[in-house]
Amino acid sequence: MKRKDIWVIAGVVALGLVLLVASRVLRPAPAVPGRPALALSLGAAPDGPLPVADSYLRIKQGSEYYQLVPLLGPGEITITQGDWENVIHVDRDGAVMASANCPKQECVHQGRVTLQNRDLRVFQRWITCLPHQVALELLSREEALQLLGEAP
Repeated sequence: MKRKDIWVIAGVVALGLVLLVASRVLRPAPAVPGRPALALSLGAAPDGPLPVADSYLRIKQGSEYYQLVPLLGPGEITITQGDWENVIHVDRDGAVMASANCPKQECVHQGRVTLQNRDLRVFQRWITCLPHQVALELLSREEALQLLGEAP
């Protein structure tokens, strides 16, 4: 073996180690333990009156809408169908697509939507996952009441 060969092998091994360490360090954070999961059912209107909240999350999968989710505090929504999964973290102020097993992760990189930033975002009030056909829409209380045909 020549001296240059040893340097090339050492460089490849060093690059491999750097990539291994980077993959361990840059791994996404796990879900927060104790975050309550929210049970949802398909349907445009919840049973009974709309719970009082400042904001609501409207979730669409394919051509179906789930019930409106009042954002009352921290929670986690997991939408699973077949092999795919979308995990949404919500709190009183907004929502974020925390993880998804779609190829490009574009929905995760869209960031958090709140009532304060929704008019400034590129997709405004929406977070969308095109491969899974999941769309999240953040609504104010007035918009939610209008959607359900109730007076604000």
